[in-house]
Amino acid sequence: MPRTTPPAPAMPAKAQPDKKSGKKHIRKLLKQLAILLVASLVVMFIGCPQCFEFRLSRLLVSFGFSVAMFASLWQVNERLTNVLDAYMPWFNNPAKRLLVSIIGTIVVSGIVVILLNAIFLSIRGYSFQHFTQQDWQSMVIGPLVITFFISMFGHSRSFLLGWRQTAINAERLQKESIASQYESLKAQVNPHFLFNSLNALTSLVETDQKLAVKFIRKLSEVYRYVLDSRQKEVVSLTEELGFLESYIYLQKIRLGEALYLQNDLPQDNILMVVPLGLQMLVENAIKHNVALEEQPLRIQLYLQNEYIVVQNNLQERRTRDEDSTNTGLANLKARYSYLTDKPVLVQPTEREFIVKLPILHIKA
Repeated sequence: MPRTTPPAPAMPAKAQPDKKSGKKHIRKLLKQLAILLVASLVVMFIGCPQCFEFRLSRLLVSFGFSVAMFASLWQVNERLTNVLDAYMPWFNNPAKRLLVSIIGTIVVSGIVVILLNAIFLSIRGYSFQHFTQQDWQSMVIGPLVITFFISMFGHSRSFLLGWRQTAINAERLQKESIASQYESLKAQVNPHFLFNSLNALTSLVETDQKLAVKFIRKLSEVYRYVLDSRQKEVVSLTEELGFLESYIYLQKIRLGEALYLQNDLPQDNILMVVPLGLQMLVENAIKHNVALEEQPLRIQLYLQNEYIVVQNNLQERRTRDEDSTNTGLANLKARYSYLTDKPVLVQPTEREFIVKLPILHIKA
């Protein structure tokens, strides 16, 4: 019987490349190639005008050397700009960055030009003593001058992009801050919180007038802090803990022994936090967990490896508003992302919910 060849296994379909991005990449390469060729001709014309009088073979060799020269200068100066952008951004000290850019461009470009000329002359079998000072000036100074002006254009572009990104980040931070202020103020003045506070106050007025007066003072401190911190990006840990103490006092009047807060954070005016951040995490713990005297909600605050840790035992309510929790945490993460490279860490376990806020060592 004739052998039948089994059908070849179906190959997984490859993702179709984005034609638009492919064309854009090709256009970019062609543009760079055109710039490279034109600039190489200009460099050759300035550095070796007599080369155009040679026969075609020598002209092509000189042009090839010019292309290699300009391509090397392009790559080296592009790397220099990237390194300076990473370690010495324009917005930190523009004058210093400009000075370092100029000196760096001259130094690295000079090294490349001299090195490539030395290699080229050695390959061609020329002796260095063969060339006069004027020859060296035409081979070195011409390319350096052209490279300097082109690289200054690159540094100017880097400055504008850096300035633009700084402005965008500042605008984003302002928007996040405004959104956070609104959400925090809304959370504090929402009818549920106000109803619980006034209900507790009504009971206190009837049973303990002195305690009622203290309750009113703590309530006013909470609202005063919310209003005062609206325009601040950061506050000291001492300020935030003072506000949190007033907030917890109001909650304990209502919850009593059902709420337990263990605060092991130091009273420190140097360590900074975003305003209302700790309170938001404590409020989330109270809102989303059951708190009963026989089943108390335990919240711990402590320092751990440059982080402020807010930890509570999990006693989740049956109905839980996940959206409000996620929105609050997302907002908190966004606010910290503009102030530090360290992320806000959310580490839930089966028994505990842990959030770690990075300590900020900046002035308010």
